[in-house]
Amino acid sequence: MSLKKFFSEYFCMNRMQQSGTIVLIFLIIAVSAVPRFVAYYRANRSMPDFAKFDSIIASYEALELPKEIPATIRTDTVFTFDPNTATYEDFLCLGLSEKISSNIIKYRESGGSFRKSDDFARIYGINDSIYSRLKPYININIVEKPVRTTKKQPSPKQTDNKKKKPADSVYVSRELAIVELNSADSAQLVALRGIGSVLARRIMTYRDMLGGFYSVEQLREVRNLPPETYANLYQQFAIDTSAIVRINLNDFKYKQLSGHPYMSVTQLNAIMNYKKIMGKFKSVDDLLRFKLVDTVTYEKIAPYLEAR
Repeated sequence: MSLKKFFSEYFCMNRMQQSGTIVLIFLIIAVSAVPRFVAYYRANRSMPDFAKFDSIIASYEALELPKEIPATIRTDTVFTFDPNTATYEDFLCLGLSEKISSNIIKYRESGGSFRKSDDFARIYGINDSIYSRLKPYININIVEKPVRTTKKQPSPKQTDNKKKKPADSVYVSRELAIVELNSADSAQLVALRGIGSVLARRIMTYRDMLGGFYSVEQLREVRNLPPETYANLYQQFAIDTSAIVRINLNDFKYKQLSGHPYMSVTQLNAIMNYKKIMGKFKSVDDLLRFKLVDTVTYEKIAPYLEAR
């Protein structure tokens, strides 16, 4: 057998075999070139410059806490306190949030006071765990105001008329009566100077529409309540926030909120659509987080809502 015949029998390839051989050779060359390409890329790659980033981090770490909120305020310590006299900073030191601390101050400014430890638990935002932690440290010092006695000066007619009471008779000037707004009836309201039967009925109607008052300042919203009447009487009102009727966001009917003074139809529809799509609310804060209501509306309506 000749050499030419030998090669033609054992090494002769058809067109398909030739194409396959070419592709195989190309793949072998490509695979062998990949490690060299990777090594070349790693050797010539430029590393990022972290100098600017490090300088930003250093400047941030050098920042001091703002003076308005001292670091000591954020501690979670406990100490004996009187909720009638403790300051806003004292409540922060006790571990209460800024919102709860503000609610306590507003409650006192509106004429409210704490006569027993259980009154502290009625503040909006104070749950059972907070109250049980602080209850042993509540020390309420109630100072009773003395009743003032004054000698009544005799008039000329009294000295002349023997049938009149003697000039040295004594009368007692009583302290102003304090009316709790969320439980007051029409008779209690009418007994106050400047409030008639019509205005008393308007106050009670607006109270029912709201679900109760959480601030004396809400009286300003009562229709046709004279500003001078409010100015003269606001110190005679107290608020029991435990009487507020709260609506469960996860289980309520449309008409329960449709007539609320602080809720518009557009906002209520947004809440209903959220419930259909997303399901239950995890907290009342979801209203603000998902922009279902604006900040002003949220501050007003939040005390009347809950999510459970």
